[in-house]
Amino acid sequence: MSTHRLRCKLAAMAEARTVTALVLGAITRDLQPGSGSSPGGVVHYAGRAFAALGARTRVVTRVREAEAAELLAPLVAAGVEICALPSASTTTYANDYSGSEDRHDLLAASDPIGPDDLPASWRSADAIHLGPLHRNDIRAETIATLSGFTGIDLQGLVRLAGEHGTRLAANPELKNHLAHVHVAKASEEELAVLLEGRSLEAFRSAHGLAELLVTRGERGALVVTRSGVAEIATPSVPRRFPVGAGDVFLAAYLHARASGRS
Repeated sequence: MSTHRLRCKLAAMAEARTVTALVLGAITRDLQPGSGSSPGGVVHYAGRAFAALGARTRVVTRVREAEAAELLAPLVAAGVEICALPSASTTTYANDYSGSEDRHDLLAASDPIGPDDLPASWRSADAIHLGPLHRNDIRAETIATLSGFTGIDLQGLVRLAGEHGTRLAANPELKNHLAHVHVAKASEEELAVLLEGRSLEAFRSAHGLAELLVTRGERGALVVTRSGVAEIATPSVPRRFPVGAGDVFLAAYLHARASGRS
């Protein structure tokens, strides 16, 4: 067999192989003004995205037992395997997208996901998507037990709940969560508290990240690596409700990287 044919065969085999995906974080009850409640959170959107991309997908989450069936139903329908750990409370956010800036108020937080909460056979996957939605959602030592191409969404780690609502604030424990991941994703708004005056490259290098993703809405995204900063343009799409867009973006990115794309 020629070298060219062998490469084509290997490429086809790689494309045909089913990617395994693991998503960790709190399922949420999202409250919208005048719209009641709905399931949400990174595991909800990323789990469904991985499943839609054909990955064999597992989700580890914490949720109050009385609310588990309702909130996890869309993931079950998508064929996602779920390890639903009990929690005294379900993570609950009140979201308001009517103003010039989105508002997310943390009303209740689930118990943390610790290193002993994951079944041993669930600790490895081709793509691992970490989606902490509050600062105690996933313990840093839990991340150290995982094996696979790992990405983390920083949104929950830079939010701080207070008596006047949830605000963006620096997190001195962030370095512990980033010590064992390959990719971190943040929005432009979140970068204001993450960078603390540093450049994107300085932040990436300081935390030993292979890749840093910066989402910028309809202006696309940036990918920061050791080689520099690359821009990802967005195709023209009809505007829709933006909730979960960043979760789906990171899931698609991790799936592509785990499938062998550069």
